[in-house]
Amino acid sequence: MSVVELIDDLIALQRLADREADTASRQTLEVVRRHLAEREGGAKVAEAAALLGVSAPTVRSWVDVGVLSAVAGSRPLRVEVTSLAQVKQLVEELRSHGDDRHVLAEVARVLRDRAVLVGDDVTAAFEEAHSGRLRPLDERAVD
Repeated sequence: MSVVELIDDLIALQRLADREADTASRQTLEVVRRHLAEREGGAKVAEAAALLGVSAPTVRSWVDVGVLSAVAGSRPLRVEVTSLAQVKQLVEELRSHGDDRHVLAEVARVLRDRAVLVGDDVTAAFEEAHSGRLRPLDERAVD
C-alpha cells in the first residue's frame, strides 16, 4: 500500500468516525484508524511534500513549527501519517477557497483553533450552553 492510499484510507476512516452517532462504533473506527497508522513507519519528506503539493523544505518547516509531527527519532526525518492526513485535509480545504500563498499560516491557525476548542473548560462551557445553564459574565469571571 502506498502512502497516498494509506492517507486516503485514514481520511476516509476519520470522516466515517466523525459522522457516526453510535459511540461504540465511532470508537471502533478510531481504533482501526490508529492501528492502521501505527503500522506505517511514517512518510518520507519527499512523499509528504508530493502529497501536500508543497516543497520538501516546506514540509521540514511545517515540522519545525509543529504543523506536522515527525516520527520520534527518525533519521532521516519521517512525518507521522496521522498528522499528514489531518494536514492534507486542511490544505485541500483551504486551497478550495483560493489563496495558496498563505496556506501555512491558515493551516497553523486552524490547528491552533481546533486545539483550543477541545479543552475541558471549553467543552464544559458548550455543555452548559447546550443545556441552557447560562450564567451572565461579571468582571471576576472575565479575569
